[in-house]
Amino acid sequence: MRILTTVAVAVLLAGCATAPPPSPGMQSFTGEVWTWDTSDSTVTMALVNGQRVRIKTRPEELRTLQLHQVTRVMGTVAPPKDLLVVLGPAGPVTAVPKGQPEVMELRGTVASVDSGGRLVISSDRGPINVWGAAGADQRFRVGEAVALRASVQPVDLVAMPTQATSAPSPVVSPAASPTSDPGDHAIVTGRVLGVDSGGVVAVESPAGPIQVITTDGNRYRVGDAVQVRTTVRSTP
Repeated sequence: MRILTTVAVAVLLAGCATAPPPSPGMQSFTGEVWTWDTSDSTVTMALVNGQRVRIKTRPEELRTLQLHQVTRVMGTVAPPKDLLVVLGPAGPVTAVPKGQPEVMELRGTVASVDSGGRLVISSDRGPINVWGAAGADQRFRVGEAVALRASVQPVDLVAMPTQATSAPSPVVSPAASPTSDPGDHAIVTGRVLGVDSGGVVAVESPAGPIQVITTDGNRYRVGDAVQVRTTVRSTP
């Protein structure tokens, strides 16, 4: 059993007005899809050269996108003030729960897994990106049947008192699980990056966005802080 805990704080800079359609001088961008915003037809990508950019494109370009998909998008670079900036922790914070958590369970198969702990699970709700723990590729294999249990809890991120910050924890700290439940356990606390029409919520994390399925996507807004807890375990 493994557990991983991480905190990511995402800040949206000023400039929320709807931008105009892409200009005639569009160009091709190839990279990994991190998130997108249908309200202003933009997509944030990690390009093959490692640069992260926000691209203004046409609405039809967004319809076929998938999280972490490596693809090509036609568009123009959005103004720097509109870029999504991900900050490492300026200081330790604590997540204060508010409202009730949503809990969901689903079954699927492992579509991909890496040594850093990131898994993509194929399900009847589409591909779901989650974290396990370091060395996940030693415990799960592509095509293996798995069960996913996830909860999403709205939270307020509150700075810890100065006297309690002398020895902050690392951002990512896999450790032995304190629970007797089998499987890989992860806790991700971060900001909501987007919510699609099917109620799938994308949440920022240091290793890239993860996803959680909700029963009421209207409950969440871009920029909200949430805590996502997941357990992935093998099934017969």
